[in-house]
Amino acid sequence: MRNTDTSYYLTTALQALQAAYRANHDLSVATHLSQAMDALHRMSHQSSKNGRINQQAANDPYEMDEFNSAV
Repeated sequence: MRNTDTSYYLTTALQALQAAYRANHDLSVATHLSQAMDALHRMSHQSSKNGRINQQAANDPYEMDEFNSAV
């Protein structure tokens, strides 16, 4: 459920920034909006990437940790 909430908020923030970017006529503000949109796109990509990794990872309770001193 957390990934769904994160995705929703990222999408909402991106849509708001894109609307502000379209309505804006000040170049300096547009630069900041563009940077914020880029950061949110990267966060969205990272969030979806981490979600896929967590779904694919299978925890083996008998697998030894490489830092275990007994190994």
